[in-house]
Amino acid sequence: MKKWIMMCVICLLAVTGTMQSVQAAGFKDMNKNTSSLYVEVEYLVGRGIISGYPDGKFKPNAPIAKKHIAAMLVRALDLPMLDLKDPKYQDVPKTHPYYKEIAAAYTAGLFSDSANFQPESSISRAFMARLMGKACNLKVQKMAEGDPGFSDVPRNSEFHTDILKVSTNHIATGYPDGTFKPNQLITRSHFAAFLTRALTTRAMNILPDPKYTYYYTDGSSTYRYEYDRKEENGLAYWRIHNETKYESIPRLGFGQNLGAYVEAFDDWFHFDQYIPHPFVITKIHSENEIGPVNYGNVWITGTNEVRTVRDVNYQDVLAIETSIPWEKQTIFEYYAKDIGLIQRVDSSGKELFGLVKRVRK
Repeated sequence: MKKWIMMCVICLLAVTGTMQSVQAAGFKDMNKNTSSLYVEVEYLVGRGIISGYPDGKFKPNAPIAKKHIAAMLVRALDLPMLDLKDPKYQDVPKTHPYYKEIAAAYTAGLFSDSANFQPESSISRAFMARLMGKACNLKVQKMAEGDPGFSDVPRNSEFHTDILKVSTNHIATGYPDGTFKPNQLITRSHFAAFLTRALTTRAMNILPDPKYTYYYTDGSSTYRYEYDRKEENGLAYWRIHNETKYESIPRLGFGQNLGAYVEAFDDWFHFDQYIPHPFVITKIHSENEIGPVNYGNVWITGTNEVRTVRDVNYQDVLAIETSIPWEKQTIFEYYAKDIGLIQRVDSSGKELFGLVKRVRK
């Protein structure tokens, strides 16, 4: 029987045009398998924060104006629109069509005092970092030992801490040359991606508890899995042992301050898959690649979902979607906080693997 590798864990932008009810899947200029920021845009579309243009395009590379950023933040954060402080921006009078949105963001402390707001201008990646930090109350995550930071963001930069907040939370990463490009202006798709990741940042443990024995079913048989933590290459792994039959089962590992990795095995090769931790909704990349992995596409599509498996409700569920082109198949995997894998389902809705129970040893 043919074996295939299965990965285990592992903004209103349209205010620049006439809004329409269109799903990200319908954008003519964005494709899920080729657009690296598609899943982030889709997340905001599904929540009514963004939409496309009348021509069916999203225009991902177009610049985004500050007035539209303010409107996105109001919707994303559900900011109050009453009892607003007047920011007194000379170029945003109370008659301005975006006055309330800008005033709401100002009242929330997202924009600071200034003579002018420049509502038609765009913002830099550095200012985006500051906005995300304020909007989502981000904290700097402890970095890996020896992390070099960014060559173009010195410690004395006024945005140094802001950029650390978004980079250590995997909201905005740098470029292959080791730079962050803090002065580069933000596009529509990039701001949508940064906002989605900031809104969905979750720091949670999805490793199985070693104090329990786990029982899973594939629909016909029930298997007992044991936790086995081992150290390899500086990473702490768990392995699941199937006592009933041989199966090429992936394993998930957390490296101290490094994030999460998954290694999947077959008879002839293996790969390392990098999964951002804290988790954010995004396309997952290989440890050694900046771009999408070349053996299929993998996305984190949810970081705080609710999932019911055999009448048990799980909160704070991490959802992973894996597209396997050569199998013409999509696999959905769900991981519960402090438990691990609870269910694996294919694109037809059939359960391939599900947690039956866990028993304290």
